[in-house]
Amino acid sequence: MEETNILTFYDENDEAIELEIVDSFELSEKKYVALATPEDAENEDDESEVFIMRIESESSGEDIFVYIEDEDELDAAFDMFKDRCREEFDIID
Repeated sequence: MEETNILTFYDENDEAIELEIVDSFELSEKKYVALATPEDAENEDDESEVFIMRIESESSGEDIFVYIEDEDELDAAFDMFKDRCREEFDIID
């Protein structure tokens, strides 16, 4: 049985959104994670969005995922994800 890493996030309307960790990587001494809709989820258009978040450690040592507000940082992280996963995902530029 293949292990999946599915996490639950909540949107601004407090509705649950399940996302699967599809990749993690380092760039410029920072850690990032790529999240997407799980493959078994019902997708009307059969496309899923990829979300890139930065991984930061809290003082307790627990890792948290942080929304990336800086567009240059987000673009660089997404470019790295595309380079790493182009063959695995049908990426539309």
